[in-house]
Amino acid sequence: MEAEKVLELVVYSLHEGTSREQFLGTNKAVSTWISKQPGFISRELVYDNQGNRWVDIIWWETMAQARAASEASMSSESCSPMFALIDMESALMLHGMPAIPTVLPAAPALVK
Repeated sequence: MEAEKVLELVVYSLHEGTSREQFLGTNKAVSTWISKQPGFISRELVYDNQGNRWVDIIWWETMAQARAASEASMSSESCSPMFALIDMESALMLHGMPAIPTVLPAAPALVK
C-alpha cells in the first residue's frame, strides 16, 4: 500500500450574489497560504455546475497536519476574504484516509 495520506474534502455554496470571478479572485492567496502549511501535498478546486457548489480537494501527509491547517485557516488573513464569500451553513468538511491503493489507468494493450 502507498504511504499514508489524508484527504480533506470541503463542499460548499457561496453567499447569494457572489460571482464566480469574485470568488476565484480570493483563491490565489488561499493557495499560497496553504502551500506553505506543514504536510501539504496538493489542492484542487472544482465547481459542480449541477449543484451550484464548490468542492475543495486537499491532500495532507497526516491527519494531525490536516486538522492543524484547518484550524489555522480560520484565523488566517489570507483565507478570510474567501471564507467571507462562503455560506458556512452549507459547508461540509470531511477528513479521511485512502481505503484502497490509488487506481491508475491500465497500460494500453500491445498491438500484434
